[in-house]
Amino acid sequence: MYSAFCIANAFIRRALDGRLRDLNSMKLQKLMFFAQAWRLKKKGIPLFQDTFLRGANGPVLPSIDFQLKLYGSRRVGQLVTTLTAHDDPERWNEPFLPPEDRSSWDLVDAIIYAHGRSLPSLCRISRIYPTRPGRKPWGTTARS
Repeated sequence: MYSAFCIANAFIRRALDGRLRDLNSMKLQKLMFFAQAWRLKKKGIPLFQDTFLRGANGPVLPSIDFQLKLYGSRRVGQLVTTLTAHDDPERWNEPFLPPEDRSSWDLVDAIIYAHGRSLPSLCRISRIYPTRPGRKPWGTTARS
């Protein structure tokens, strides 16, 4: 299992390579949600360790949201970085998905192929996608 930063960087890498158009923070959140859901459905284990919260426009990973907030609705232009565990506080790390993990890269590419379309359609889909059996879809409240 990977960190959410690692999987975010896989999608960002595909965008920087020209394989994913118009990747902004919100679109990345939606793609990561679908990647996590597909992995859970297919293998019964999560792709990355992090928890989605209910946001106004669907599921949100707070850790990714915090890292990419400065982009607003603009395209994400660089990989996510984290501090390393070394003593040097200025040493940054770019978490990455290992190239030899073909299964995870294939999943990222499949998500891009299936859901890498326009952001409005992703928002619409992710707001109605149930999180667990018996739970209300994203975007609904206890009063609705």
